[in-house]
Amino acid sequence: MAPFHMKLFVGLSLLAMCGATPAVAQTTNAAADTNAVKAEMEGAIHQVEKIVNQMVPAYHRAQGMDVGKFSPGWFHEGATKPDFNHVDVRTTRETAEYEKSEYCTSDLNPGLVWRGRDIEFNSMTKYFYTNRTFPKKKLTEAEMVEINRLYRIIGQCEKQLNPAPKPEANSDSGSDSEALPEKRRKLLNPYIGGPVIVVLGLLLIAIYRRRG
Repeated sequence: MAPFHMKLFVGLSLLAMCGATPAVAQTTNAAADTNAVKAEMEGAIHQVEKIVNQMVPAYHRAQGMDVGKFSPGWFHEGATKPDFNHVDVRTTRETAEYEKSEYCTSDLNPGLVWRGRDIEFNSMTKYFYTNRTFPKKKLTEAEMVEINRLYRIIGQCEKQLNPAPKPEANSDSGSDSEALPEKRRKLLNPYIGGPVIVVLGLLLIAIYRRRG
């Protein structure tokens, strides 16, 4: 009798472990997926910041230079968060104010100037300006296209990390009946699976004793 009870105990233990494993694996996989999405988004943000905040060559101001002065500072406070899924930063770049003069400076940079044709302002990249003490480099076409690509990645990652809430189920019977199978599937494993295994084990023991 003892060997049979031991085999039965091992079998039931394995069944219980098999029932719990999928839930644990699902939770682990979900956490790993979330971390991967976060890492991808952070990498894209870092690349955008690297492109947007490139240093621009500065020059010492000399007498006779044609210099336009910006005050207070180069940029106003705040920044608009871009629509990462749709914006095209090539269409929002501004350069005309800087190009009015050969050189530009601000009240933040006494004694220093930058060539007006080398700098720009872009309301759709300002969100990533990490140092507003200096002007921002006039980006090339390729650099702006790359920012657009990175923005799409950021937008997609945000969507994955913050999915839109599911609409609430209607109160009619049709919606309730559609939701019931899913509820049953969720309840089956933790509340029914365990007792069923125990009952089956007891039945097997009773059948074995009767035959013996």
